[in-house]
Order: sequence, then structure tokens, then C-alpha cells
Amino acid sequence: MANLALLLASCLAGLLLCEAGLRLFYPKYAHLAETPRILDPNLLWTRIPGNRGFSRHPDPGMRPVLFFHNNLGLRQHRDFSASDIENSVNIGFFGDSFTENKRMKAPFSFTEPLDYLLNIGAEGAGQGSINVLNFGTVGYGTSQSLLRYEMLDFREALDHVLYIYYTNDLRDDLERGLFRLDDAGRLARWEAPAARFTLLSKLHLPYLVLDAGGRLSAHLDEMEADLGRQTRKIYRMHLGTYRLRHYDTQGPPKRTFSLFGQQLRRWKEAAESNGASFRLVWLPMEHYDAPGVAAIVEQEGIETVNLRDCFGERDPAHLHRPWELSPYRFERDSHWNEAGNRLAAICLHRVLEGALGLPRLPEETVALALRRYYSAFEVERPRRGARGDTPRMKTSGGGAQRDAPPHENSPPQAEAIRRKYAALELEEVPSPAERAPRARFDVQLRYGQLAYFKEGCTWVDFQDIFFLHVYPADARDLSPGRLEHGFNNLNFLADIDEATCAIWRRLPRYEIDRIRTGQFFWDADGSYKDLWEVELVFRRQAQSEAP
Repeated sequence: MANLALLLASCLAGLLLCEAGLRLFYPKYAHLAETPRILDPNLLWTRIPGNRGFSRHPDPGMRPVLFFHNNLGLRQHRDFSASDIENSVNIGFFGDSFTENKRMKAPFSFTEPLDYLLNIGAEGAGQGSINVLNFGTVGYGTSQSLLRYEMLDFREALDHVLYIYYTNDLRDDLERGLFRLDDAGRLARWEAPAARFTLLSKLHLPYLVLDAGGRLSAHLDEMEADLGRQTRKIYRMHLGTYRLRHYDTQGPPKRTFSLFGQQLRRWKEAAESNGASFRLVWLPMEHYDAPGVAAIVEQEGIETVNLRDCFGERDPAHLHRPWELSPYRFERDSHWNEAGNRLAAICLHRVLEGALGLPRLPEETVALALRRYYSAFEVERPRRGARGDTPRMKTSGGGAQRDAPPHENSPPQAEAIRRKYAALELEEVPSPAERAPRARFDVQLRYGQLAYFKEGCTWVDFQDIFFLHVYPADARDLSPGRLEHGFNNLNFLADIDEATCAIWRRLPRYEIDRIRTGQFFWDADGSYKDLWEVELVFRRQAQSEAP
């Protein structure tokens, strides 16, 4: 017993020493540990009403996409009051990143043109307004989407509930364990001790563990620095690691299918008890789903919407083309792009049009309405700029052109949406001249990486391109085509991270003479101007100092 107590005391002392060493000599995770966090005990993470920030479009150019969440935490252009919900027909979409569509501008996400089309039909039939509500949240599995529905204050007001299923939803449920099957095989909640999560999020060691496993940075980008899911996973690592390893090698365990089926049953019964219909939406990819998922959906009597079949009807080549080569997905990302969302809006409109009892709009009317809808929004296309190799956007007054004149055929409804987004994008965005005095980041060389820090940052600080010019000590380390410039161009766009106000960039492993870095913007005349700039002069062997 004494030896065991001594061993435990030694382990505890070792952990405390590691924690102290990280805080004193490797404070990389100080911003994460010191940031106050809102951990949702039910959903793990959720969208904050009134939140705004930047994501990045995946295709060439990687242009920043400004996103907003309305008063309900939904990524839509307008707020919804209680009277809006009470006096309208409400359609709720639930799901993950395919539903939220955070990688593109919100007007191009399928829920916005779908809302537009349905209201055209309702207006023609002399009916009231229709609200299409997008409850999608990046990273959600079936259990989180179900709980999101159950936690809604106005769930009784939803007339139609649609859940967009993706193949990783089973894996996400297994990893997070929000629901479990009790000994009798009934669905039950797993209650988490939230206080332990709060303690873990204040320590540096958990972030080192996540970082070493390659899990930290990816989820900070996707989950907006909400460590609820990650701290939960640390607490349950002994169980989750085995489960996920089993899933990756042998597929979902049988109990996972049972859990999935019971969650669908619970959701369907809850929706129907509130007077709503419940449907599951299959995405337009080839049949990628794990064996048994479709059988469970059929067994539970869930009505489905098959977008793959609908895409195939409108584009027969779609059924014979792998998703990796589809024109309906991003070039550098497996999610559907703007064209895929447009086609999804058409397919879902046909389904909901019938469910709502609206008169069927002719194909020509739908096509014309969508042409007019999209004409209200400028589609920004990247083009090569003069500063290094960084793509730039068409500009007006020093920023991305946000208030292009309306198209002559742009309908009033679409024009109102365009103006709303234009106002949101221009709201509280100071000019470059106004930003310059406080735009500078503190740039330091730490542990073989370049660290950018800023106290009290906001989303505005991340909207401009960061230039990073690395001058090698040996010209042979220059990339092809960079000899005339004398530096390697590592320019980048940083994802917004108001929680940490920190950016980390790994440096090349060759010997570096000096570095010039900062941010720049494109002026109205098409030339670039520095917002701020610093220079670091040094010679070192990066390889020997790399962590």
C-alpha cells in the first residue's frame, strides 16, 4: 500500500512539474488555457447568437468568407422574432457542415434560395410566409442534432423537420457518447461531470496531448476554439480510443446501429407529437453509407429524400461520376459547393412544395426565379495579384467589393437579402487607415515556429492577408521562380480565432537569413499597401531547433 501511495504521489508530482514547465518554458497554450469558455453541458458546443467571424472558401484563392449568426444562432441573413415564428409555416433543417455550409457565403447555402422559392409559391397561392430555418452546426452527429431539436423553445412551431444525414454521423455519436443504451436496451443520456471539463480546459497539459495527437489545430478551426468536445474526449479517452479504433478497423459496432435507430425513432415520435413531419435527407454522393444504415431508416419507417436520385434526374452524368470528380463539390474539399447547393434547393423545393400543398411552379418559373435570385449577389472570382503569388479579390475602396449595383432583373426579395448582407459586412468595419494604428500583431520566434499574438483582437484583425517572406541564407533553398525575388513567399489567410488571438506558423527547415511579415490590403486602384510590417533578422539552423 505504501509503495502504491508513493507511486501515485510520484506521478502526481511529475504531472505538476510538467504543467509548471509548460507554463514557464513553453507557454504556447497560455491563450487557450486562460480563455473563458462556455461549455454546453448538453450539446458540447453550440452557435452563439449574434456571433460573426471568418472562414475560408476551399477552392483556389482561399478567399475569406464572412459569416454571421442571427438572434437564434442560425447562419441566416435575417433575425426571427417570436411573431415571425408564430405566424409562419416553419421548416427546420438539422445536420452538420453540409447543412450549415460555413465554407461559402450564406446567400448561396441551399436554405436561402429554398426559402426564396417557397415564398414565391406561397405568395402566388395567397398563403402566409414560410420560414426555412438552418440549424446546421459544423461537426454535429445525430445525437447533437436530436438534442438541438429537443432543446428548442419553439420546437412545437416547426411544421416540417428534416435531418441531413452524413456518413460520419455514426462515428461522431460513438466518439461523444451523448446517448447510450441501458441494460434493457433503451435509449438513455450519458451525464458528464462538467466541472471536470472546466478544470481540464484551464490546464496546459491537455492541450499538449491534443496537439501531439494532431487534434488541436483542426478542431480549433472548425469549432471556433470551443474545447468542450476535446476536454470531454480527454476525460473519456480510455473508453473512446478503443471504440474509435474498433470503428475504423471493423466498422460500427452493432449497438451503434441500435443507438442510431432509437435516436431516429425518438426524433420522429417527438416531431410527430408536435404536429410536424420528420424526414431524413440522403446527400447526393454515391452509396457510401455503412451497411445497415438504410435498413434501419426503412425499419423505423422514416420518410426519406434522396438527393442523389434527384441530382441524377437533372444531370444524368452525376450517377456515373464519382463524387471526387463531381462539379457539385469544391475542388479542394469534399463538401458540396455553390452549384451543389443550388441543385439541392431545387430538389428540396419540389419535395416541400408538395408537402405544403403549394401549386407546382413550372420548371421555367423556377429557373427564372433562381437566375434573378443569384443575379442579386456578386460572385467574387480570384485573380492573380502583384504581391508574390497571393490571389486577390476585386476591390472597391480598399476592401472586397460588397455593394455592387443590383442587377436590372433582380427581384425585390433577393435585393433585400443582398442589401442586408452588404450592411452586415460593412457594419463596424473600419477603413485600413483607421485600422493601421492598432493592426500590428506581436511577432516572435518560439520553438521553431513564428508566433503572432495580439491582445484584445477582433474578427476585423483577421480579414486581411498575412504576407510572410522568408529569405534563405543559401539561394539554393529558394523555390523555382523565386530567384529574382530573393525570398520564398509563404503568404496566408488566417482563420479567425478571437478566443486565443494567436497564430502559429511552422517555418522551413533550411537556414534563414531574415523574415519580413505583416498584413496588406488591396487599394481602390488595384495596388497593394501594407497595413503593418515587421522584420526579423537572424541566422539559425531551424532543423536543430524544431520541436
